[in-house]
Amino acid sequence: MANSLWALNYTVLKFGLSQIDPLVFPVLRFGLGGLAMAAILHWREGMVRVARADIPLLLASGVIGITLNQVFFVYSLTATGASDVALLGATLPLLTVSLATAVGLEHLGYRHWLGALLGLAGVAMIVSGGVNASLGNSSLLGDGLALGATLCASVSSLLTSRLLHRYSAWRLLTFQMLVGSAVLVPFSLPALVSQDYAQVTLSGWGCLAYTVVLAGVMANFLYVTGIDRVGPSRTTMFAYLQSALGAVIAVALLHETLTVVEFCGGLIVIASMLLSRSRSLQPAPPGGEPPPG
Repeated sequence: MANSLWALNYTVLKFGLSQIDPLVFPVLRFGLGGLAMAAILHWREGMVRVARADIPLLLASGVIGITLNQVFFVYSLTATGASDVALLGATLPLLTVSLATAVGLEHLGYRHWLGALLGLAGVAMIVSGGVNASLGNSSLLGDGLALGATLCASVSSLLTSRLLHRYSAWRLLTFQMLVGSAVLVPFSLPALVSQDYAQVTLSGWGCLAYTVVLAGVMANFLYVTGIDRVGPSRTTMFAYLQSALGAVIAVALLHETLTVVEFCGGLIVIASMLLSRSRSLQPAPPGGEPPPG
């Protein structure tokens, strides 16, 4: 259910950005969503504080995972199709595990590296197979921004993984959203002031409401609940369907063109994710950094 809500979010946000400035949207989305999640966190856990020693890491994860991620994400949607952004988002698990290996958090076997090569080939097909893909074209720029957003999300997940043994995922996500949106405010202030809110239609406000309530609070609540009930591995498996479903929704509702090459590239990326999730993935030996979670 959570991944279905996130899959539709690509199309909803693409439409909403036609009426709301790209820098205004994430401030309102994560500012309002963060406040709502803080209220829920207080109800669930009774407190919203964190240790002072953990604040630098939380600040870094919020800036990278929300501030930078959302700047890349919203501008990617203004420069390329929602279907492209959705398909490229499927590289998140592969990027995360690859970075975890690079910094010594995990050890990977041959299946993962075969999956990495397949995933790289799939990404190349998505980027080069678009109807508007060419050097200097806005579609190519948008694909690069989408990959940048995915990379930020990956780095942020590794940062927060070091705190999961002390705080709940819900608490960490709440602080990320509040910190990330707060840092965005100074950069978004001119856009927040100049935005013509009277010209935003009911559909535009509906898009914002969807991203805050359904794709924000509810989807994250369902996702965290899934991790608690069936574990992170099984929950993450469903995320592979998010990109494929997001691309299909964008093509159906926004009438975007998805070429055969892009479609095949998306299938290859998803297949590479499934291939890389094998028993060849091992935690780092004693003495190194602990594995995420």
